[in-house]
Amino acid sequence: MYNKFLKRLSPILVVLLISNPISAQNQSGSSQEHNEQVTIISSFDPTINQAFKVNTSPEDMKFSIDKPEFSFESLDINQPTEITLNPIKPVVINADKRTSLTKNSLKLGVGSLFSPYLDFFHSSGQKNNYRFNAHLYQLSTFKNINDYSPSPETNSYLNLNYKKFFRYHIFDAGLKYSFKTNRYYGFKPDDYPSITFDENRLKQMYNLAKVNMALSSNYSNNKKLFHQISLDAYYYFDKYNTSETNANVNFDVHKSFNVSDMLDYQELGLAGKVSYFENVDSLNTSNELLVSATPYFKGNYGMFNFYLGLNFNILNSNETNFYFYPIIDLNVNLIPDILTVFGGVNGKVEKHSFLKLSELNPWVGSTIPLGWDHIFKAYAGIRGNIAQKVNFSTQVTWEKFNNMFFFVNVPDDTIIIYLITVPFNKFSALYDKGSVLAVSGEITYAAGEKVNILIGGKYNIYTLDSLADAYHKPTSEIKLGVSFLITKKLLIWSEAYYYGKRTALDLTNLPYTQIDLDEFIDVNAGVDYTLTDKFSVFLSLNNLLNTQYQRYYNYPVHGIQIMGGIMYKF
Repeated sequence: MYNKFLKRLSPILVVLLISNPISAQNQSGSSQEHNEQVTIISSFDPTINQAFKVNTSPEDMKFSIDKPEFSFESLDINQPTEITLNPIKPVVINADKRTSLTKNSLKLGVGSLFSPYLDFFHSSGQKNNYRFNAHLYQLSTFKNINDYSPSPETNSYLNLNYKKFFRYHIFDAGLKYSFKTNRYYGFKPDDYPSITFDENRLKQMYNLAKVNMALSSNYSNNKKLFHQISLDAYYYFDKYNTSETNANVNFDVHKSFNVSDMLDYQELGLAGKVSYFENVDSLNTSNELLVSATPYFKGNYGMFNFYLGLNFNILNSNETNFYFYPIIDLNVNLIPDILTVFGGVNGKVEKHSFLKLSELNPWVGSTIPLGWDHIFKAYAGIRGNIAQKVNFSTQVTWEKFNNMFFFVNVPDDTIIIYLITVPFNKFSALYDKGSVLAVSGEITYAAGEKVNILIGGKYNIYTLDSLADAYHKPTSEIKLGVSFLITKKLLIWSEAYYYGKRTALDLTNLPYTQIDLDEFIDVNAGVDYTLTDKFSVFLSLNNLLNTQYQRYYNYPVHGIQIMGGIMYKF
């Protein structure tokens, strides 16, 4: 893949060799992933723990930990990232801290980046009959970063969900539509006086329409045949006629059996998935199908709980391939409800889709190469609970991948001009085989509703077959969050994120050079104050250190940001 990528770049490189290259800007960022930078985060929608934002990318690093339930929620971050700790994504200003569920709630606010904010939530239903939820969200930002190309962005979505409870079954259906815009602002126009930029080519827009439905059994007798089937599909497209269609069918059937008198609990089951992708861009069209099936056996014997299975996969892409992975998960409750040792192995086949890559990095090009990866993982760790207040977990994971993506800066080929250097303000992906060894840990403390503290971190060691480094993937990540309920009306919270060394590949000159991106810390804080049972006000401060760190090479974030507003419950 690396050679193919370089061949696609060869015409550009010939031009760059003859030209008088403009020295590459040294990247540096000094803050953190929590890019309150309203400037680009159009493709980023993290889910947050009640007390803190959790930045992580989708599957790089995960904490499997039981955490205490917090009675409040934390702000909604608009970034393309996910810490399970994973590749981070730039974030937009935070303004969401939903409290206990009410029938209707409306949040309105405005931020220092000229950021209008709206968040409406509705929930209705009858116990043991049905439940309907609706969520409407909109956040736009219009302020730009000094010297850089304009960087406005918009993030809007509508989620609808309906759940119906029958005597022995539950029916669940959902509908989502999201609309996001951003700009490829990662360059300084004054550095390119000979180029007249087409403003339309600097704009990006993502539309997502998604539907899902599921039917699952709801028996009280474990001797029944439990079953679940779900169907979901989405259509995703951008401004440049790149589109992705995906449809999935998932199923799981299992039943309790007396396989052995030695076991206190035992269950036989079969889980599976059929996944279809159609991808279209200006260069390629592809249709791909993945069929997976996993027969499994679950059991319990005293302090031992286990899950055994064998995952079969048939992938029909450019050719047909078969993949098989053992699945073993073992939990040993050394001290019931206090200390557990766990470990296991598993594997999977997954697609690095256009939706996934553009949500992680909204500045990817529309013809970014996509690929399938088959992954084998082994893990072990401990988790525990002390006095029902302190939860802790530590884990060591080794993961072998065969086609992992790494973001690199590339130019927009429509503005290539002979003997003129052009900005590399978009991203493509290089793919490589290799492995990553990760050590992670997390501790949470919850003293009722008064005090909640979370500390977590992860350290990654990548070993790659071809690439010199794991571009744009951090070696270390640390998160810290604290919240204090001073009175029943006043909540104060703070959170900090640290991201360690990251490396980018600069392709603007030959020979190619590696750029070390600065480590960064992002500190955020806020206050929620309840005026009445229906009215409350909030204030959040993001990037308190006021540092314009670079989450991705040539893409700095905004400095300090302020968001304030009101919430009305009715």
